[in-house]
Amino acid sequence: MKRPTRRQILWLGGGVVVLAGGGVAARLLLRKRFAPTPYDDLIALVEDRDGAAQIGETVLAEVEDFEPTAMAADLRSRIAGRPLAGVIAEDASDGRLVEAGGWVLPETLGLICALAAKASG
Repeated sequence: MKRPTRRQILWLGGGVVVLAGGGVAARLLLRKRFAPTPYDDLIALVEDRDGAAQIGETVLAEVEDFEPTAMAADLRSRIAGRPLAGVIAEDASDGRLVEAGGWVLPETLGLICALAAKASG
């Protein structure tokens, strides 16, 4: 079997890079866009914004006097640059939970979902 030349390897490698880059660009161009909100830094912490908004609608039905600006400020200070998974685990271990439609969620996650719902509606 004949060994590939350097030129063939470079062409093949370049083709792979172009295809991979095209796939990434296509995903970025085709993803759903949302109008900017003052809470995007918090909502971006969850992967599925639409799913978070659906959960958030249920959370909002359970939470009285939800004021988004004050809640966002509270969440930002609570998270303070830490990974969301750690904050959620801390909520669960400290018993800070919210109920939403029969589901029990860590408070931080539930409130971020509520912000997503407010931002969507």
